Amino acid sequence: MRKIEEQMNYAIRHRKNWAGSNTTVTCYKKDGITTEVNVMLHGNCIAWFDTASNDFNISSAGWETVTTKSRLNAILEEFAPERRIFQKNWQWFVSDFLGMAEPFVDGMKV
Repeated sequence: MRKIEEQMNYAIRHRKNWAGSNTTVTCYKKDGITTEVNVMLHGNCIAWFDTASNDFNISSAGWETVTTKSRLNAILEEFAPERRIFQKNWQWFVSDFLGMAEPFVDGMKV
């Protein structure tokens, strides 16, 4: 995992705002409690976490690039280690720990 991705995951885990290079973590608070954490890549939201429901959603934001996939896989490694994004014949898939794969869909819950 890249250093920037370690820092990104640290910020998500500790609910801290952070920015590095082309990646930003923004924490939204209500009454002093973090309610949502968004991860942006080049200004596009690629992941968001609802702290109340523990729902984690991921997206390519329309940019299925190596960097986007790397950031998303770093997030999955930390927060959903049984899931992984991979590419086959230029199409993205998400696999689980059983090796089952489903097509990647922007905004999917993991």
